[in-house]
Amino acid sequence: MAKDVEVVYVTELVASGFMNGIINMAFSTYQFIPEYVPPAAEDDEGRFEVAPAPVLAANLRFDLRLAIILRDRLDQIIEENTKPARVPN
Repeated sequence: MAKDVEVVYVTELVASGFMNGIINMAFSTYQFIPEYVPPAAEDDEGRFEVAPAPVLAANLRFDLRLAIILRDRLDQIIEENTKPARVPN
């Protein structure tokens, strides 16, 4: 594998579609941006609040063959990692 391929962490699937044999998916993540909240009263100094802002992080395009492979592999990973813990005898 190439060492210079960027790794992107995504948290949401924001759009998906299928056209001309190609699946398109758009993923987002959040930036946490501090926003200043002005004082509510004269003796208040105001404050900063963190406002999560979704940003587009990655677009993927692939054919149905790869979609089937991804689905099967994700199903396997999910099944292996959501089974109840074994109870020792």
